[in-house]
Amino acid sequence: MIVLLAKSKLLEGKQQDFIAVAEKLVKATREEPGCIYYDLVQAEERVFYFVEKYLDEDAVEAHKASEHFQTYVPMMNAFREGPSEVTKCVTVDF
Repeated sequence: MIVLLAKSKLLEGKQQDFIAVAEKLVKATREEPGCIYYDLVQAEERVFYFVEKYLDEDAVEAHKASEHFQTYVPMMNAFREGPSEVTKCVTVDF
Protein backbone atom coordinates (compact mmCIF):
# COMPACT_ATOMS: atom_id res chain seq x y z
CA MET A 1 0.00 0.00 0.00
CA ILE A 2 1.03 3.57 -0.65
CA VAL A 3 0.89 6.31 2.00
CA LEU A 4 1.22 9.97 1.06
CA LEU A 5 1.77 12.85 3.46
CA ALA A 6 1.06 16.12 1.68
CA LYS A 7 2.13 19.17 3.70
CA SER A 8 0.63 22.60 3.07
CA LYS A 9 1.85 25.76 4.74
CA LEU A 10 -0.83 28.40 4.34
CA LEU A 11 -0.75 32.12 3.86
CA GLU A 12 -1.74 34.11 6.94
CA GLY A 13 -5.50 34.22 7.39
CA LYS A 14 -6.32 31.64 4.68
CA GLN A 15 -7.00 28.65 6.94
CA GLN A 16 -10.80 28.72 6.66
CA ASP A 17 -10.70 29.23 2.89
CA PHE A 18 -8.34 26.27 2.55
CA ILE A 19 -10.43 24.05 4.83
CA ALA A 20 -13.62 24.84 2.90
CA VAL A 21 -12.10 23.59 -0.37
CA ALA A 22 -10.21 20.73 1.29
CA GLU A 23 -13.46 19.39 2.74
CA LYS A 24 -14.83 18.91 -0.77
CA LEU A 25 -11.65 17.13 -1.87
CA VAL A 26 -11.66 14.85 1.17
CA LYS A 27 -15.30 13.83 0.71
CA ALA A 28 -14.86 13.06 -2.99
CA THR A 29 -11.56 11.22 -2.54
CA ARG A 30 -12.96 8.93 0.14
CA GLU A 31 -15.34 7.58 -2.54
CA GLU A 32 -12.50 6.50 -4.86
CA PRO A 33 -12.24 2.69 -5.23
CA GLY A 34 -8.52 2.49 -4.37
CA CYS A 35 -8.63 4.93 -1.46
CA ILE A 36 -8.23 3.29 1.95
CA TYR A 37 -7.87 6.43 4.06
CA TYR A 38 -7.92 10.16 3.32
CA ASP A 39 -8.05 12.95 5.87
CA LEU A 40 -6.86 16.47 6.59
CA VAL A 41 -5.00 17.13 9.85
CA GLN A 42 -3.67 20.35 11.33
CA ALA A 43 -0.14 20.33 12.80
CA GLU A 44 0.32 24.05 13.49
CA GLU A 45 -1.76 27.18 13.05
CA ARG A 46 -0.92 27.41 9.33
CA VAL A 47 0.39 23.89 8.63
CA PHE A 48 -1.92 21.14 7.41
CA TYR A 49 -1.31 17.62 6.11
CA PHE A 50 -3.39 15.44 3.87
CA VAL A 51 -2.84 11.92 5.18
CA GLU A 52 -3.58 9.50 2.36
CA LYS A 53 -3.48 5.72 2.01
CA TYR A 54 -4.09 3.92 -1.27
CA LEU A 55 -4.28 0.30 -2.32
CA ASP A 56 -1.53 0.68 -4.93
CA GLU A 57 0.20 3.06 -7.35
CA ASP A 58 -2.68 2.77 -9.84
CA ALA A 59 -5.03 4.15 -7.19
CA VAL A 60 -2.65 7.08 -6.57
CA GLU A 61 -2.55 7.87 -10.28
CA ALA A 62 -6.35 7.60 -10.55
CA HIS A 63 -6.65 10.05 -7.66
CA LYS A 64 -4.32 12.56 -9.34
CA ALA A 65 -6.29 12.26 -12.58
CA SER A 66 -9.70 12.60 -10.92
CA GLU A 67 -11.94 15.54 -11.73
CA HIS A 68 -12.13 16.58 -8.07
CA PHE A 69 -8.32 16.57 -7.67
CA GLN A 70 -7.90 18.56 -10.89
CA THR A 71 -10.53 21.06 -9.71
CA TYR A 72 -9.78 21.54 -6.01
CA VAL A 73 -5.99 21.36 -5.84
CA PRO A 74 -5.48 24.46 -8.03
CA MET A 75 -8.03 26.29 -5.89
CA MET A 76 -6.14 25.36 -2.70
CA ASN A 77 -2.83 26.45 -4.25
CA ALA A 78 -4.05 30.05 -3.99
CA PHE A 79 -4.05 29.70 -0.19
CA ARG A 80 -0.62 28.05 0.14
CA GLU A 81 2.70 29.66 0.94
CA GLY A 82 4.61 27.89 -1.84
CA PRO A 83 3.95 24.42 -3.24
CA SER A 84 2.82 21.52 -1.11
CA GLU A 85 5.48 19.01 -0.03
CA VAL A 86 4.55 15.37 -0.63
CA THR A 87 6.28 12.47 1.07
CA LYS A 88 5.57 9.07 -0.44
CA CYS A 89 5.86 5.97 1.73
CA VAL A 90 5.25 2.28 1.14
CA THR A 91 3.83 0.19 3.95
CA VAL A 92 6.13 -2.47 5.36
CA ASP A 93 4.80 -6.01 5.00
CA PHE A 94 5.45 -8.36 7.91
